[in-house]
Amino acid sequence: MSAPLRARTPASHFEALYESSTDPWDYLSSAYESEKYAATLAAIGPGPFAGALEVGCSIGIFSAMLAPRCGELVAMDFSARALRLAGARLADLANLELVQGSFPEQAPERAWELVVCSEVLYYLDRPALAMALQWLRVQLAGGARVVVVSWRGPCTSEPLCGDEVHDMLVAELAAEHAFDGRSEGYRLDCFDRNER
Repeated sequence: MSAPLRARTPASHFEALYESSTDPWDYLSSAYESEKYAATLAAIGPGPFAGALEVGCSIGIFSAMLAPRCGELVAMDFSARALRLAGARLADLANLELVQGSFPEQAPERAWELVVCSEVLYYLDRPALAMALQWLRVQLAGGARVVVVSWRGPCTSEPLCGDEVHDMLVAELAAEHAFDGRSEGYRLDCFDRNER
């Protein structure tokens, strides 16, 4: 018997998390986060990337690390509160624009050289993930590098599990799959038609 389908995680869930803590996932102090950031930056490469989109930027910790590799970085999140915190932290970055919206429906319409989705796609339900796959496929066709990172722990309230998301991505985007990195805690896949 298959597991019941879960609905997409609503914006209210994230607003409540950021209401209770300004750093609900311990981005500033977690060894897991530090290791994941280093691995993600290594997979991304030195750049420079003229235009990059970071989906699920949260409070902007990784955004600050990514911005020096980008001519322009658009950092997107579902949560208005998270973006306010990111805005305060990143106010001195002239090449950064913060955008509130739901991915993929409200992703800024343009061709990107880099798209980073870190710990966000498993919050989508299957129909939204199918839309995201199509959106990512268009970006890859336009020459983007796509880097996806997901937590590999048990999924209790998320609609999808991290490995499940990555298995779907690799199956759908096999021709562009350039790198597979796994640790006990996270999975990282890089897709790039050009293999820079």
